[in-house]
Amino acid sequence: MTTNQKILRFFVYLGIAILQLIMTQVATFLASLLAPGMGDFPGTRSVLFVAILGITFTAGVFLAGWLALKLRWLKLEPKLLPRLVFTVLGAFIPLVLALFLYHPLEPGNPFFSISMLTAILGFYVPGWLL
Repeated sequence: MTTNQKILRFFVYLGIAILQLIMTQVATFLASLLAPGMGDFPGTRSVLFVAILGITFTAGVFLAGWLALKLRWLKLEPKLLPRLVFTVLGAFIPLVLALFLYHPLEPGNPFFSISMLTAILGFYVPGWLL
């Protein structure tokens, strides 16, 4: 593989990771439209809020990654079930930690960004480990 191909591959992976990050936000926005009053959930229903965020982060990352695999933007083995499992773990572990460390979850909590990034990382882990 030439240097130009490696650079191109890096930018493709980076672009897909950015797409996955954007899709977490889109999925969360769509969920907020379906659950009226979700803005009050962090203070009143923290566990439900963490569950919704975990599901939307997982859906955004996994579906964007699945689409990239399906369209052959990523040249990886599919391994869809392990990718889904690691994406779920990557999304939920930081959110559960935030639930215990910051009792009233507030907007802008750093664990939300960490959760999105670890979910993206979790999508790629099966390709490295399995």
